[in-house]
Amino acid sequence: MLGNIQKPHAQHLAKSSVTQDLLESDRNCSMAIIGCGASGVAALTSIIEVLEYSGNRKYKISIFEKNVSFGSGVAYQCDSEDLLMNMISSTTSVISGKELDFWEWMIDRGHSVSKDQVMSGSGVSPDGYISRQFFGRYLRSRLDASIVRAQEIGVDVDLINTEVIDIKIEGRGFKVICSTLNQCTFDYVILCIGNNQPKDVFELSGKDRYVNDPYPINRYAKHIDKKASVGIIGGQLTAADIAIVMANQGHSGPIYFLTRDSNFPLLRSSIKEFSLKHLTLDALQLLKLSNPTGISLRQLLRLARKDFFRAGIRWNKFFKMPNVSYHSWIQDLLANPCLYASWQHLAIATDSVIAEYWDAFLVKEKKLFMEKHHRAWMSRRVPLPIQTAMKLHSLFASETLKHYPNLITIKSHPNHKFIAHISNVGFGAETEFLVCDWVINATGPSRLIDDKGNSPLVGNLLKSGMIFTDPMGGVLVDFETSLVKRENHDLMHKFYAIGHLTSGTYYFVSSLDMVSLRAKRVALHIVQSAETHSMPKADEGLENSESRYVS
Repeated sequence: MLGNIQKPHAQHLAKSSVTQDLLESDRNCSMAIIGCGASGVAALTSIIEVLEYSGNRKYKISIFEKNVSFGSGVAYQCDSEDLLMNMISSTTSVISGKELDFWEWMIDRGHSVSKDQVMSGSGVSPDGYISRQFFGRYLRSRLDASIVRAQEIGVDVDLINTEVIDIKIEGRGFKVICSTLNQCTFDYVILCIGNNQPKDVFELSGKDRYVNDPYPINRYAKHIDKKASVGIIGGQLTAADIAIVMANQGHSGPIYFLTRDSNFPLLRSSIKEFSLKHLTLDALQLLKLSNPTGISLRQLLRLARKDFFRAGIRWNKFFKMPNVSYHSWIQDLLANPCLYASWQHLAIATDSVIAEYWDAFLVKEKKLFMEKHHRAWMSRRVPLPIQTAMKLHSLFASETLKHYPNLITIKSHPNHKFIAHISNVGFGAETEFLVCDWVINATGPSRLIDDKGNSPLVGNLLKSGMIFTDPMGGVLVDFETSLVKRENHDLMHKFYAIGHLTSGTYYFVSSLDMVSLRAKRVALHIVQSAETHSMPKADEGLENSESRYVS
């Protein structure tokens, strides 16, 4: 058996066993989507949308997912209702070019009209925040709808509930190998495997009461004694999620945010359109003409500062770490929710150009940005929903939650304890030692991959040379097509990656907008490739392409 295949129907997905037609398909073109979280749903939705306008080729799509639930992935799985999206409901979508898709999905399921706005049947307003697991329901619904639409246009879609542990080149296509050691061959493969685990900076994995992968929170929160001291490595949205879930479950012991610095998150404000005048693609083209080998960080900053000035933002002050406590920072934000609204309008506007500027950087300039600006940029780029900030304020005020910056290291100690070493330079003491019963890593997914701390699939692909690490994050991927690259930067024809694995190529890949955009481009490239060539061999290139493809 290859695994559990879930056969789609109009109203539901029913499980059935794998049949021989999967292994010996009479379809002309077969695709495998590895992973079915948000990026997997975006990939399928985009492919079906493109195929509606394609030729007469027959297609078969198999989606592999190791978890029980298809569509939600880790980020939007069934977990605590306290975990909120950090985008309002009217600007959240998994479909490229359809910003209102989630909101329209809710309205289709019932709505009411008040004096000043339309409310969904679930009671959510267009400027409200919903739980991530509720958004997971939307993703599963969009998955179902895409499968139904696929059936209508003659495309077969199978959902296969098993883990893929390896992929190898097989003739003209790729052999997908599952944890059951069963395998099948596909013409095209798209890696949609989601985020990497956080980096285990202090090498605590394997220690009792240490959690390196923070989601789902309910997996371990219920096992933590209500009076235990809990150290959370990090102070951004994930750390806030963990603290809030624990507090709402009745935790009364101390909770600590342990960070290396004081880069605090902002508060999500209402979004208004902001048009870039200087940091534009036209300006980038002029820079590239005069700098054919790559542009510098200084050149980008010159342009960016001009748009910052237009937005009313003082560059140096904005990115400087605040000289206040975390609690005071949250208090100030809640007292003036629109304090940094202009920044958020500008930051969202940069989504349309940031990947192109990143691609144009010299390698040394990318490294410089990562060393000097990356942490500050990301801390400001992913804001907190206002409800989350209010709960953090309450936890700080009650002294249930405390923040300790200047974290040096954390070491395990006998009797299931951890000792956090905190530098107190400037406060009259050299080092403070903080005892924690539990430690949870909330530093966010690691950009870098290796063959140890990642999934068996990533490890095996690295060992076999099917993928190679990008020093800036993820794996080597072609900027234009999202095709995976070999070590010598030759392209792996028909082998794509979407999502966090592409962070080194596109830099900012955390938003659904970026995921859906890349998914749409991959879909267009696959269908163009399949319908331009009968069945290209693994070492054949696309027409009008100067790139080299290897098998």
